[in-house]
Amino acid sequence: MLSTELQNAIANLRINDVYFDKIDAVVTDRTFNFDEREFDIEHKFGVKEFELKDVKNEKVVCFSFEAGVRWVSRQNKIEGSEQAQHVIARIECVIVGCYSLKQEVSEEGLREFAIKNCGIHVWPYWREFLTNHCDRLRLPRVMLPITQFQGSKVDAPEEE
Repeated sequence: MLSTELQNAIANLRINDVYFDKIDAVVTDRTFNFDEREFDIEHKFGVKEFELKDVKNEKVVCFSFEAGVRWVSRQNKIEGSEQAQHVIARIECVIVGCYSLKQEVSEEGLREFAIKNCGIHVWPYWREFLTNHCDRLRLPRVMLPITQFQGSKVDAPEEE
């Protein structure tokens, strides 16, 4: 069942833009052979923050998400039994979903909307971006699921 705050947010927010605010992609080890050596793929995706703005006499809320994947080799340390990680490559970005506000929405409603709705709205953009860049960087393809649910890292809206 949806909370009253979330229902109010859904009724009063209309998506009007999705864009990438920051992109960082690098292959740090081109000598790594993905076919012969062990590696892990680590993911991150979650709400970073949200910000209320006035744009052309309209109230807008923009939700920022941190998304990333990195390829990490697993190598045994020579001196001991600990596992050492070596980052082979990483693709990270900040994706922003902006919504027009018809009426005021509570901070709690915005937080809940960010986690339960906006993340699903921006996810396909992240999924396509990652698939495309894996190919362009000649990295093993990462196939993300069609939808993703994440936890929140939002503590408070950012003020300008």
